[in-house]
Formats: sequence, C-alpha cells, structure tokens
Amino acid sequence: MKMTDSERLIVVMLAEVMQEMKLNSEIDPALIQRLAYGGDDWAIKRKYTGLFNDQTPTKEQVSETTDILWMWGILEHSLAKLTGDEANEAKGWRMTQFQGFDGNNDDHYGIAHTLINELGEFEDFKNRALNSHSQASLPRYRAMYQKFDQYVKSGDAAPLSFDELKNIFN
Repeated sequence: MKMTDSERLIVVMLAEVMQEMKLNSEIDPALIQRLAYGGDDWAIKRKYTGLFNDQTPTKEQVSETTDILWMWGILEHSLAKLTGDEANEAKGWRMTQFQGFDGNNDDHYGIAHTLINELGEFEDFKNRALNSHSQASLPRYRAMYQKFDQYVKSGDAAPLSFDELKNIFN
C-alpha cells in the first residue's frame, strides 16, 4: 500500500478526530497516525490485513460457493426426511452435515461467511462454524456436487431418495 500525500493527510486527520472523540474501534487511531506520519504505509496494511484484501473473489468462486451451499441445504433437508433403517444407516455416513470451508486456504470460506452472515442467505447455516480446517473440504464438495447436479438436471433432487443420498455421500 502506498498512500498519496492527500490520502496521508486525510488518514491523519481522521485518526485525530477518532482520538478526540474517544471512539472505540478495532482500529487504533494513534498507531495509524504514527505509521502515516512515519511513511510506514506497509505497516498499516500488515497490521490490518483484513481491511486490505488484495484478492477479491471471482464470479466463478461466488457461483460455486452458492451452488455448494444450495446443495448442502437440499442434502440436509433430504437426510432429515429419512426414517427407520434408512435414517439409521445414514447416521453412519461420513460428514452428513455441512462443515464449512478451510478458513486459512480457501476463498470459499469468506464468500460463505458473507452470504450467510452478512446477506442473510442460506439461513440454515447461520450460527454454525464455517471453518472446516481442512483443505479436503472443497474437493469433496466438488465431487459431491457433480453427482448431485445429475439428479438436479433429471428433476430428482427435491427431496433426494435414500439411494441418491447414498450415492452422493459415498
């Protein structure tokens, strides 16, 4: 990050206003002011990395995240409709609830967080931990979606049958 002289002046003035008004914030105005005066623009970016994300999600990533969340909504709804022996067998399947995306290595995590917690979409996933802590999540979801999409295209996805679910989860 490199501030222009005008931006530096604005940053310093806003930091002074925040200090004078004694505003509580995650941003430390005294630190910002010192760094701006010292020309240490890079340090501001380093300190507040979440504010200066160099990468914005692509349309494809947003679309894929939306598709995966939509799939999981239908999967979980379909699983909830199972009864008896089918429901008992499904309980033994690996990962039958959406576990999120890898928060450290996957842009889908931030997209999912925004869709669910900021835009109010996919409310069934609200208040869930969205960080799977596993780089294996996205490849698994992609493989599941390929199978799921076949059922959607054939008109058989609302809700999915036990055999269809078994195929997707295995």
